Amino acid sequence: MAAGSARATLLHALFAGSMPALALIGLWLGGPWLFLPVLWFSLIAALLDAAVPEDRRFAVPDGGLGHRGLVWFVFPPLLALLLYGLHRVSAGGLLWWEVVGVVLALGLVNGGIGLTAAHELIHRRAAWERGLGVALSSLVLWALFRIEHVHGHHRTVGTPDDPTTAKLGESLYAYLPRSILGSIREAWAIEAERLAKQGKPLFGAGNRMLHYAAIHLASVLAVWVLFGPFALLVFVAQALVAVQLLQSTGYIEHYGLTRQPNGRGGWTRMGPRHSWNSAHRLTNWMTFNLGLHAEHHTWPAKPFPELVDDGDAMRMPLGYPGMVLLAMLPPLWFRVMDPKVRAAGAGVNGPLPD
Repeated sequence: MAAGSARATLLHALFAGSMPALALIGLWLGGPWLFLPVLWFSLIAALLDAAVPEDRRFAVPDGGLGHRGLVWFVFPPLLALLLYGLHRVSAGGLLWWEVVGVVLALGLVNGGIGLTAAHELIHRRAAWERGLGVALSSLVLWALFRIEHVHGHHRTVGTPDDPTTAKLGESLYAYLPRSILGSIREAWAIEAERLAKQGKPLFGAGNRMLHYAAIHLASVLAVWVLFGPFALLVFVAQALVAVQLLQSTGYIEHYGLTRQPNGRGGWTRMGPRHSWNSAHRLTNWMTFNLGLHAEHHTWPAKPFPELVDDGDAMRMPLGYPGMVLLAMLPPLWFRVMDPKVRAAGAGVNGPLPD
Protein backbone atom coordinates (compact mmCIF):
# COMPACT_ATOMS: atom_id res chain seq x y z
CA MET A 1 0.00 0.00 0.00
CA ALA A 2 1.34 3.45 -0.94
CA ALA A 3 2.33 5.75 1.90
CA GLY A 4 -0.42 8.23 1.02
CA SER A 5 -3.06 5.51 0.99
CA ALA A 6 -1.81 4.09 4.30
CA ARG A 7 -1.98 7.52 5.91
CA ALA A 8 -5.50 8.11 4.56
CA THR A 9 -6.62 4.68 5.78
CA LEU A 10 -5.28 5.43 9.24
CA LEU A 11 -7.02 8.81 9.39
CA HIS A 12 -10.37 7.39 8.28
CA ALA A 13 -10.06 4.51 10.76
CA LEU A 14 -9.02 6.82 13.60
CA PHE A 15 -11.75 9.42 13.18
CA ALA A 16 -14.53 7.06 12.11
CA GLY A 17 -13.67 4.95 15.14
CA SER A 18 -13.55 7.87 17.55
CA MET A 19 -17.26 8.07 18.29
CA PRO A 20 -17.76 4.30 18.79
CA ALA A 21 -14.73 4.31 21.11
CA LEU A 22 -16.17 7.19 23.13
CA ALA A 23 -19.54 5.42 23.28
CA LEU A 24 -17.85 2.29 24.61
CA ILE A 25 -16.05 4.29 27.29
CA GLY A 26 -19.32 5.96 28.25
CA LEU A 27 -21.20 2.67 28.49
CA TRP A 28 -18.41 1.21 30.60
CA LEU A 29 -18.18 4.13 33.04
CA GLY A 30 -21.83 5.24 33.04
CA GLY A 31 -23.04 8.55 34.43
CA PRO A 32 -22.11 11.74 32.53
CA TRP A 33 -19.55 9.76 30.51
CA LEU A 34 -22.46 8.36 28.51
CA PHE A 35 -22.73 11.74 26.78
CA LEU A 36 -19.18 11.66 25.40
CA PRO A 37 -20.40 10.96 21.82
CA VAL A 38 -22.84 13.88 22.09
CA LEU A 39 -20.03 16.17 23.29
CA TRP A 40 -17.76 14.96 20.50
CA PHE A 41 -20.32 15.45 17.73
CA SER A 42 -21.96 18.66 18.92
CA LEU A 43 -18.87 20.55 20.05
CA ILE A 44 -15.41 19.05 19.61
CA ALA A 45 -15.83 17.67 16.07
CA ALA A 46 -17.61 20.82 14.90
CA LEU A 47 -14.83 23.03 16.25
CA LEU A 48 -12.04 20.85 14.85
CA ASP A 49 -13.72 20.80 11.47
CA ALA A 50 -13.78 24.58 11.43
CA ALA A 51 -10.16 24.84 12.61
CA VAL A 52 -8.52 22.32 10.26
CA PRO A 53 -7.96 23.63 6.70
CA GLU A 54 -10.12 22.13 3.96
CA ASP A 55 -8.68 19.51 1.64
CA ARG A 56 -9.20 20.78 -1.91
CA ARG A 57 -7.87 17.78 -3.85
CA PHE A 58 -8.58 17.65 -7.56
CA ALA A 59 -6.39 14.62 -8.38
CA VAL A 60 -7.59 11.06 -7.86
CA PRO A 61 -5.66 9.52 -4.91
CA ASP A 62 -4.46 5.96 -4.63
CA GLY A 63 -7.33 4.22 -2.88
CA GLY A 64 -5.62 0.93 -2.14
CA LEU A 65 -7.50 -2.28 -1.37
CA GLY A 66 -7.04 -1.85 2.38
CA HIS A 67 -8.46 1.66 2.23
CA ARG A 68 -11.45 0.61 0.14
CA GLY A 69 -12.05 -2.36 2.44
CA LEU A 70 -12.15 -0.27 5.61
CA VAL A 71 -15.96 -0.23 5.58
CA TRP A 72 -16.03 -4.04 5.67
CA PHE A 73 -15.03 -4.01 9.32
CA VAL A 74 -17.61 -1.54 10.67
CA PHE A 75 -20.46 -4.00 11.28
CA PRO A 76 -18.93 -6.31 13.98
CA PRO A 77 -17.87 -3.58 16.45
CA LEU A 78 -21.13 -1.64 16.00
CA LEU A 79 -23.18 -4.78 16.58
CA ALA A 80 -21.13 -5.55 19.68
CA LEU A 81 -21.54 -1.98 20.93
CA LEU A 82 -25.30 -2.14 20.41
CA LEU A 83 -25.58 -5.45 22.29
CA TYR A 84 -23.45 -4.10 25.13
CA GLY A 85 -25.59 -0.97 25.38
CA LEU A 86 -28.79 -3.04 25.49
CA HIS A 87 -27.21 -5.27 28.15
CA ARG A 88 -26.37 -2.20 30.28
CA VAL A 89 -29.98 -1.06 30.05
CA SER A 90 -31.46 -4.49 30.80
CA ALA A 91 -29.16 -4.96 33.81
CA GLY A 92 -30.92 -2.05 35.53
CA GLY A 93 -29.43 0.58 37.80
CA LEU A 94 -29.36 3.39 35.24
CA LEU A 95 -31.13 6.65 35.99
CA TRP A 96 -33.53 8.02 33.40
CA TRP A 97 -31.04 10.56 32.12
CA GLU A 98 -28.41 7.84 31.78
CA VAL A 99 -30.84 5.87 29.61
CA VAL A 100 -31.18 8.99 27.46
CA GLY A 101 -27.40 9.03 27.22
CA VAL A 102 -27.38 5.40 26.04
CA VAL A 103 -30.01 6.15 23.38
CA LEU A 104 -28.13 9.17 22.07
CA ALA A 105 -24.75 7.41 22.13
CA LEU A 106 -25.99 4.37 20.22
CA GLY A 107 -28.06 6.46 17.82
CA LEU A 108 -25.21 8.84 16.99
CA VAL A 109 -22.78 5.97 16.42
CA ASN A 110 -25.14 3.86 14.31
CA GLY A 111 -26.38 6.90 12.39
CA GLY A 112 -23.14 8.81 12.03
CA ILE A 113 -20.80 5.88 11.41
CA GLY A 114 -22.97 2.85 10.69
CA LEU A 115 -25.26 4.39 8.10
CA THR A 116 -22.43 6.25 6.37
CA ALA A 117 -20.55 2.96 6.00
CA ALA A 118 -23.81 1.36 4.84
CA HIS A 119 -24.18 4.16 2.29
CA GLU A 120 -20.81 3.28 0.83
CA LEU A 121 -21.54 -0.46 0.79
CA ILE A 122 -24.99 -0.35 -0.82
CA HIS A 123 -23.40 1.35 -3.83
CA ARG A 124 -20.80 -1.40 -4.29
CA ARG A 125 -21.05 -3.84 -7.19
CA ALA A 126 -20.45 -7.02 -5.17
CA ALA A 127 -23.67 -8.53 -3.79
CA TRP A 128 -22.02 -9.50 -0.50
CA GLU A 129 -20.95 -5.89 0.09
CA ARG A 130 -24.46 -4.64 -0.59
CA GLY A 131 -25.72 -7.28 1.83
CA LEU A 132 -23.30 -6.01 4.47
CA GLY A 133 -24.72 -2.53 3.90
CA VAL A 134 -28.21 -3.91 4.51
CA ALA A 135 -26.96 -5.57 7.71
CA LEU A 136 -25.57 -2.26 8.97
CA SER A 137 -28.81 -0.47 8.08
CA SER A 138 -30.77 -3.13 9.93
CA LEU A 139 -29.08 -2.15 13.19
CA VAL A 140 -31.40 0.86 13.03
CA LEU A 141 -34.34 -0.84 11.28
CA TRP A 142 -33.75 1.08 8.03
CA ALA A 143 -32.76 -1.53 5.47
CA LEU A 144 -35.08 0.15 2.96
CA PHE A 145 -32.22 2.63 2.56
CA ARG A 146 -30.78 0.14 0.06
CA ILE A 147 -33.77 0.58 -2.24
CA GLU A 148 -34.84 4.17 -1.62
CA HIS A 149 -31.38 5.71 -1.82
CA VAL A 150 -29.84 3.82 -4.72
CA HIS A 151 -32.91 3.48 -6.94
CA GLY A 152 -34.86 6.51 -5.77
CA HIS A 153 -32.76 9.39 -4.50
CA HIS A 154 -29.99 9.05 -7.10
CA ARG A 155 -32.57 9.11 -9.88
CA THR A 156 -34.88 11.87 -8.65
CA VAL A 157 -32.62 14.09 -6.50
CA GLY A 158 -33.33 17.79 -6.94
CA THR A 159 -36.86 17.18 -8.24
CA PRO A 160 -40.29 17.22 -6.56
CA ASP A 161 -40.31 13.42 -6.82
CA ASP A 162 -37.48 13.07 -4.29
CA PRO A 163 -38.69 13.09 -0.65
CA THR A 164 -35.13 13.60 0.58
CA THR A 165 -34.42 16.85 -1.28
CA ALA A 166 -35.14 19.72 1.11
CA LYS A 167 -37.10 22.65 -0.31
CA LEU A 168 -35.94 26.24 0.00
CA GLY A 169 -37.49 27.68 3.16
CA GLU A 170 -38.35 24.25 4.58
CA SER A 171 -37.17 23.77 8.15
CA LEU A 172 -35.42 20.63 9.32
CA TYR A 173 -38.40 19.86 11.57
CA ALA A 174 -40.85 20.03 8.68
CA TYR A 175 -38.49 18.05 6.47
CA LEU A 176 -37.84 15.11 8.82
CA PRO A 177 -41.36 13.58 8.93
CA ARG A 178 -41.87 14.30 5.21
CA SER A 179 -38.60 12.67 4.23
CA ILE A 180 -38.93 9.65 6.52
CA LEU A 181 -42.49 8.83 5.48
CA GLY A 182 -41.71 9.70 1.88
CA SER A 183 -38.71 7.35 1.87
CA ILE A 184 -40.89 4.48 3.07
CA ARG A 185 -43.50 5.17 0.40
CA GLU A 186 -40.87 5.53 -2.30
CA ALA A 187 -39.12 2.27 -1.38
CA TRP A 188 -42.44 0.41 -1.62
CA ALA A 189 -43.27 2.09 -4.94
CA ILE A 190 -39.87 1.23 -6.42
CA GLU A 191 -40.17 -2.38 -5.33
CA ALA A 192 -43.75 -2.62 -6.63
CA GLU A 193 -42.63 -1.29 -10.02
CA ARG A 194 -39.71 -3.73 -10.19
CA LEU A 195 -41.88 -6.73 -9.34
CA ALA A 196 -44.60 -5.67 -11.78
CA LYS A 197 -42.05 -5.54 -14.61
CA GLN A 198 -41.00 -9.08 -13.72
CA GLY A 199 -44.59 -10.28 -13.54
CA LYS A 200 -44.24 -11.16 -9.87
CA PRO A 201 -46.77 -10.47 -7.09
CA LEU A 202 -46.12 -7.60 -4.70
CA PHE A 203 -46.70 -9.73 -1.63
CA GLY A 204 -44.53 -12.64 -2.67
CA ALA A 205 -41.14 -14.14 -1.98
CA GLY A 206 -39.39 -11.74 -4.36
CA ASN A 207 -40.28 -8.56 -2.47
CA ARG A 208 -37.15 -7.16 -0.81
CA MET A 209 -39.22 -4.92 1.43
CA LEU A 210 -40.77 -8.04 2.92
CA HIS A 211 -37.30 -9.53 3.35
CA TYR A 212 -36.23 -6.42 5.23
CA ALA A 213 -39.40 -6.45 7.33
CA ALA A 214 -38.63 -10.03 8.31
CA ILE A 215 -35.07 -9.07 9.30
CA HIS A 216 -36.36 -6.18 11.39
CA LEU A 217 -39.05 -8.30 13.04
CA ALA A 218 -36.46 -10.94 13.91
CA SER A 219 -34.21 -8.22 15.36
CA VAL A 220 -37.05 -6.82 17.47
CA LEU A 221 -38.01 -10.27 18.77
CA ALA A 222 -34.38 -11.12 19.55
CA VAL A 223 -33.94 -7.92 21.55
CA TRP A 224 -37.21 -8.58 23.41
CA VAL A 225 -36.19 -12.15 24.31
CA LEU A 226 -32.57 -11.41 25.19
CA PHE A 227 -32.90 -8.06 26.93
CA GLY A 228 -36.56 -7.43 27.74
CA PRO A 229 -39.22 -4.89 26.77
CA PHE A 230 -37.48 -1.82 28.20
CA ALA A 231 -34.31 -2.55 26.22
CA LEU A 232 -36.52 -2.96 23.16
CA LEU A 233 -37.78 0.60 23.65
CA VAL A 234 -34.15 1.77 23.81
CA PHE A 235 -33.36 -0.20 20.65
CA VAL A 236 -36.20 1.46 18.75
CA ALA A 237 -35.34 4.90 20.19
CA GLN A 238 -31.68 4.69 19.11
CA ALA A 239 -32.85 3.62 15.66
CA LEU A 240 -35.03 6.72 15.46
CA VAL A 241 -32.09 8.93 16.47
CA ALA A 242 -29.90 7.30 13.81
CA VAL A 243 -32.49 7.66 11.04
CA GLN A 244 -33.10 11.28 11.99
CA LEU A 245 -29.36 11.92 11.76
CA LEU A 246 -29.27 10.24 8.34
CA GLN A 247 -32.18 12.35 7.09
CA SER A 248 -30.65 15.49 8.61
CA THR A 249 -27.56 14.79 6.53
CA GLY A 250 -29.77 14.51 3.46
CA TYR A 251 -31.34 17.84 4.40
CA ILE A 252 -28.05 19.70 4.35
CA GLU A 253 -26.67 17.93 1.25
CA HIS A 254 -29.27 19.23 -1.22
CA TYR A 255 -31.11 22.05 0.55
CA GLY A 256 -32.80 24.33 -1.97
CA LEU A 257 -30.92 22.95 -4.98
CA THR A 258 -33.28 21.92 -7.76
CA ARG A 259 -33.08 20.56 -11.26
CA GLN A 260 -35.34 22.09 -13.88
CA PRO A 261 -37.68 20.46 -16.44
CA ASN A 262 -35.78 19.70 -19.65
CA GLY A 263 -38.81 20.15 -21.93
CA ARG A 264 -38.88 16.46 -22.83
CA GLY A 265 -40.82 15.20 -19.82
CA GLY A 266 -37.70 14.78 -17.69
CA TRP A 267 -35.24 16.89 -15.75
CA THR A 268 -31.94 18.58 -16.47
CA ARG A 269 -28.88 16.43 -15.90
CA MET A 270 -27.56 16.10 -12.35
CA GLY A 271 -24.51 18.31 -12.02
CA PRO A 272 -21.97 19.44 -9.42
CA ARG A 273 -24.09 22.47 -8.47
CA HIS A 274 -27.00 20.31 -7.33
CA SER A 275 -25.20 19.16 -4.15
CA TRP A 276 -23.68 21.00 -1.21
CA ASN A 277 -20.08 19.80 -1.02
CA SER A 278 -17.80 19.72 2.00
CA ALA A 279 -14.03 19.52 1.69
CA HIS A 280 -13.67 19.76 5.49
CA ARG A 281 -11.12 17.14 6.47
CA LEU A 282 -12.65 15.93 9.73
CA THR A 283 -16.09 15.57 8.12
CA ASN A 284 -14.68 13.35 5.40
CA TRP A 285 -12.41 11.35 7.68
CA MET A 286 -15.39 10.56 9.90
CA THR A 287 -17.91 9.82 7.14
CA PHE A 288 -15.86 7.96 4.52
CA ASN A 289 -15.73 11.04 2.24
CA LEU A 290 -19.49 11.54 2.29
CA GLY A 291 -18.88 15.29 2.12
CA LEU A 292 -17.50 14.91 -1.41
CA HIS A 293 -21.09 14.57 -2.42
CA ALA A 294 -21.08 16.17 -5.84
CA GLU A 295 -18.70 13.64 -7.34
CA HIS A 296 -20.52 10.83 -5.54
CA HIS A 297 -23.68 11.75 -7.45
CA THR A 298 -21.71 11.82 -10.69
CA TRP A 299 -20.07 8.44 -10.04
CA PRO A 300 -22.19 6.63 -7.40
CA ALA A 301 -20.24 3.37 -7.60
CA LYS A 302 -16.82 5.00 -7.18
CA PRO A 303 -15.21 3.78 -3.90
CA PHE A 304 -14.96 6.50 -1.27
CA PRO A 305 -11.12 6.72 -1.23
CA GLU A 306 -11.17 7.69 -4.92
CA LEU A 307 -13.60 10.60 -4.53
CA VAL A 308 -12.13 14.08 -4.87
CA ASP A 309 -13.38 17.58 -4.34
CA ASP A 310 -15.33 19.05 -7.25
CA GLY A 311 -14.27 22.62 -7.85
CA ASP A 312 -17.64 23.53 -9.39
CA ALA A 313 -19.75 22.20 -6.49
CA MET A 314 -21.73 24.29 -4.06
CA ARG A 315 -19.87 24.91 -0.79
CA MET A 316 -21.06 24.19 2.73
CA PRO A 317 -19.85 26.93 5.07
CA LEU A 318 -19.20 24.32 7.79
CA GLY A 319 -18.47 20.61 8.02
CA TYR A 320 -21.25 18.09 8.64
CA PRO A 321 -21.36 18.34 12.46
CA GLY A 322 -21.57 22.13 12.29
CA MET A 323 -24.15 22.06 9.49
CA VAL A 324 -26.40 19.63 11.36
CA LEU A 325 -26.26 21.85 14.44
CA LEU A 326 -26.99 24.90 12.28
CA ALA A 327 -30.00 23.13 10.74
CA MET A 328 -31.41 22.55 14.22
CA LEU A 329 -31.81 26.34 14.52
CA PRO A 330 -34.08 27.18 11.54
CA PRO A 331 -33.96 31.00 11.78
CA LEU A 332 -30.16 30.94 11.77
CA TRP A 333 -30.10 28.26 9.06
CA PHE A 334 -32.34 30.31 6.76
CA ARG A 335 -30.28 33.42 7.40
CA VAL A 336 -27.06 31.64 6.41
CA MET A 337 -28.19 29.28 3.66
CA ASP A 338 -31.07 30.97 1.82
CA PRO A 339 -28.90 33.81 0.45
CA LYS A 340 -26.42 31.20 -0.80
CA VAL A 341 -29.18 29.33 -2.61
CA ARG A 342 -30.57 32.53 -4.13
CA ALA A 343 -27.12 33.71 -5.17
CA ALA A 344 -26.72 30.47 -7.12
CA GLY A 345 -30.12 30.87 -8.76
CA ALA A 346 -31.15 27.47 -7.41
CA GLY A 347 -34.87 26.82 -7.53
CA VAL A 348 -35.67 30.53 -7.30
CA ASN A 349 -34.15 32.54 -10.12
CA GLY A 350 -34.00 29.88 -12.78
CA PRO A 351 -32.07 26.70 -13.48
CA LEU A 352 -28.56 25.94 -12.38
CA PRO A 353 -26.08 25.33 -15.17
CA ASP A 354 -25.67 21.73 -16.33
